[in-house]
Amino acid sequence: MLVLPNGIHVGVQSYCFREFTNDEIVGMLKECGLDTLELFLKHSGVGEGKEDEVIRLYRDHGISLSSFGINGYPNNEAAVRPYFEFAKKAGIRYLGASPDADSFALLERLCNEYDVNIAIHNHGRKDKKYGMVHQLEQALAQTSDRFGLCLDTAWLLDVSADPVETLRKFAGRVYGVHLKDFVYDAEDNRHEKIIGSGGLRLPEFLDLLMKTGFSGYVTIEYEADAKNPLPGIQQCIEAVKRAMESSGE
Repeated sequence: MLVLPNGIHVGVQSYCFREFTNDEIVGMLKECGLDTLELFLKHSGVGEGKEDEVIRLYRDHGISLSSFGINGYPNNEAAVRPYFEFAKKAGIRYLGASPDADSFALLERLCNEYDVNIAIHNHGRKDKKYGMVHQLEQALAQTSDRFGLCLDTAWLLDVSADPVETLRKFAGRVYGVHLKDFVYDAEDNRHEKIIGSGGLRLPEFLDLLMKTGFSGYVTIEYEADAKNPLPGIQQCIEAVKRAMESSGE
């Protein structure tokens, strides 16, 4: 397992294993030494009647589910209630989300009903709703503490926002973190990197995360090698370990 100084278990986003089944993911998590997973819709069984089977599989192998997403949330109770039902069954406190603006009142009501919070995810320049920092600020200004953020460090870099300063800005409303890293070439094409080896100042980011009293979920997300994800994920795990040692000096 990989545990931060405040006791949070670092997990991985199951989207990194998008070419694999849940049974295969269990084996790869054990090989990585991780015991926490953020679940992507494809692996959840939601909509297929397999939710209980998925939850039982991971519980039986000692794997905790930290979040579920990132999902779209329209202003349609029948469409989004199953996500809350799944979270409640799985013991998940945060739903990674890209909600429609007109869904806030509905989601607030469901958050209160299920005692589950929404973590709005930023997705860079391609995200017209929440890609920019000011859009995240506007969303939080319209909502209660039932809504917070899932800050994706690489997609912050994509809009020229500093992940460390953005974390500082939103301290207290950051409910989740995706640790991911990009670099850009001369033509502004992005290239995914092992976290901490691109634009993300990983030791500073983790140090600030601890200092701000963060108590949400932390997810490694390395998507570059869909058919062979383990080597990159293992390098990311080692990068987090080195960063924790460095930030503690």
